[in-house]
Amino acid sequence: MSMTRIVLFCGGRGSATIIRALLRQSDVELTLLVNAYDDGLSTGTLRNFIPGMLGPSDFRKNLSYLFGNYSHAQYALKSLMEYRLAGTAGEIEKLARFTSTGDPAPLDEPVKGWLTQLPPPTTQRLRALLARFFALAAGTSFDYRDCSLGNLVFAGAYLEHGSDFNAAAATVADLVGTRARLLNVGEQQNRILVGLKHDGTLLASEAEIVGPQSAVPITDLYLLARPLTPDDLQAVAAMDVAGKRNFLAARDSVPALSPFAAAAIASADIILYGPGTQHSSLLPSYRIAAAALAAAPAPVKALVMNLDSDHDIQNWTARDILDAAGRHGAFVSHLLLNDAADRLAAGDLDAAMVLHGTFANPARPLVHNGTAVANTVLGLTRRRAIPSVEIFADIHNRSVASEELVEEFLETDWSGVAPHLTLNRVTQPEAPVAVTAISGLFPDTACFRDWLAKDSSDYLVLMTGDGAYRFADVRSIITLLEQQPSLGGVFGSRTQSRRQFITSVRAAYGENRLLYGLGKVAAFLLSTLFYLRTGIILSDPLTGLRVFRRRAVAGLPGIKGEAPLALVRQLVGQGVEVAELPVLYRTFSGFTDPKWRMRRGLRNLASLIT
Repeated sequence: MSMTRIVLFCGGRGSATIIRALLRQSDVELTLLVNAYDDGLSTGTLRNFIPGMLGPSDFRKNLSYLFGNYSHAQYALKSLMEYRLAGTAGEIEKLARFTSTGDPAPLDEPVKGWLTQLPPPTTQRLRALLARFFALAAGTSFDYRDCSLGNLVFAGAYLEHGSDFNAAAATVADLVGTRARLLNVGEQQNRILVGLKHDGTLLASEAEIVGPQSAVPITDLYLLARPLTPDDLQAVAAMDVAGKRNFLAARDSVPALSPFAAAAIASADIILYGPGTQHSSLLPSYRIAAAALAAAPAPVKALVMNLDSDHDIQNWTARDILDAAGRHGAFVSHLLLNDAADRLAAGDLDAAMVLHGTFANPARPLVHNGTAVANTVLGLTRRRAIPSVEIFADIHNRSVASEELVEEFLETDWSGVAPHLTLNRVTQPEAPVAVTAISGLFPDTACFRDWLAKDSSDYLVLMTGDGAYRFADVRSIITLLEQQPSLGGVFGSRTQSRRQFITSVRAAYGENRLLYGLGKVAAFLLSTLFYLRTGIILSDPLTGLRVFRRRAVAGLPGIKGEAPLALVRQLVGQGVEVAELPVLYRTFSGFTDPKWRMRRGLRNLASLIT
């Protein structure tokens, strides 16, 4: 399966729904790039306590989106990482004792309950990392109030790795078992984020940049190796705007791009600039990665516009944000703008690059619809080539119905695909379809082999039987395959409705009670045998509607045998993923052929037994 490599620049919360939507895509390899300059509240307290340490908060928040919340243990670990301490002496004493003894019994709920749900190796690793921090903090006046337990885990990993923040981030990611890569955009150099407004107002920290402020726009961002001292602040206060700009520019020191981040950007198929707090979470990251972004070969570099203004972008339009991203190094090919945007209107943006859509959650208008964003961005690469579809129809003993079949084919909505229909054993061709004459009990298998040899289309549709399938169902199956690239084939099930199953069997064998009973039993028997031989359950293994994806089956060893179930059994055995989709199937009185059905069924049965 071909994977789409996506690099997403994000902050702590703005891209949460987009991340989760991308993780639901089976063919996406996701890398998150985050900067570590948060210094607000408890994070700032932690950074001041451990000189040189970067801010772990945005990493911890993103890790919470990467958890696989499908077990009590994962949910418990996520809850522990996000838990905020009250900071009382009793609480901290109990936690410190736990890190040394390993006994969670004295701890307060809910922490104690979460710890008891973790596997022992995870608990031990968590204890070891927390112990490193508590050993450093013992006997100090560190302020634990409102500090998340996850930040202390990061701090312990930082200390364990000799003050290597990137190694610490990798350690914590391994601990929680992330479903995507989470990387620091820069090398581990400590930096202080400082902003300057158009009127000369100085924002001396990341906390001031994201906090309440005047509507005067921020014009400059700086990454300083050291915080501004009281003397620095006094000196800057006496300067005019130009003097402040020169003073800060002389101290500006952009960190080197992390080698892992550089490699991810260079190999990305899509670079996604997520929504978030622009002047803290995003623009500094673009500065660090500017050279790599300029050289990146990704054909899609899409910016997802914020849904509302933050403190740092008051009164800004989408044009302002796009321009700021460009000044800081973000090369943008597409801009995703919510249809309902008002304060962030498109303005004079280039219409060719703007993609309008319903990118806000209807129930939560200030939260992005992650699925809509993911589908739009992935569609920019996936829709480049229109898939070709070869349809082979063998309507047993019903060549007189070919005219109606062609009519239905021509009236079906095939937008987005390029279909071609071939009718088997039809003497009078109906334009614009082709005809062929493949004889035998299994012309569909012969057609499959011929299709593989000719390399003629992306998909092959086989429609065989003494009844009628619908082209609308064929279109639905192709849509499913386009949305699920991991699938190599989809089979139409006629039996997922009890009424449809009974009606189908009665139409075929209704005049012979023995064959009618055998037909019902045989359907269950074949499903059971197929499961025993392959480990896959198909509710309708004898379906005559089967669709195959070329890239999933091409290059496999030669398929032996003629029976369709022999073919499917071998494909499944070679790792091809198949699925079922309910379809409608109509039989017609006087046209069904019980003997033909029995012969095909017995040959398929024999292919499973031998």
